[in-house]
Amino acid sequence: MTAQQAIDSGFGGAQRRGRGSDLTGRLAVVTGGNSGLGLETTRALRGATVVVAVRRPEVAVEAFDALDRVEVRRLNLGDQAGVHASSDEFLATGRGIGIRINNAGGMALPETRLGPGGEAQSATNHLGHYTLTNRLWPALAADR
Repeated sequence: MTAQQAIDSGFGGAQRRGRGSDLTGRLAVVTGGNSGLGLETTRALRGATVVVAVRRPEVAVEAFDALDRVEVRRLNLGDQAGVHASSDEFLATGRGIGIRINNAGGMALPETRLGPGGEAQSATNHLGHYTLTNRLWPALAADR
């Protein structure tokens, strides 16, 4: 067994935890940003306004009591019509998106069918993010 050795990545502990990174004025969109890795990602985006897209916003708001600049929006990635409606609603605000993090997903879900030929895990983890990112492309391109 070979002992592990540290490598110099150029990123010390402060950078890994987001300290020293000022994202003031940037807008980030994080799917599933209300729990687990998504919540930690939302917390690490210090200074940025973060739009957190979640299935159950009424539950998500509790996770952000101590955080400023967090907006919670309803989004079910498994519902293509809902993804279209949510992206249209966001685009109507005229804001650009500087940071996009596709975090939401499910793992080892029981097989669940969504409409003709659709499957919940694939729809949420892949197709929903694909559709959302493509629909939000004008806002992503506007922030360059």
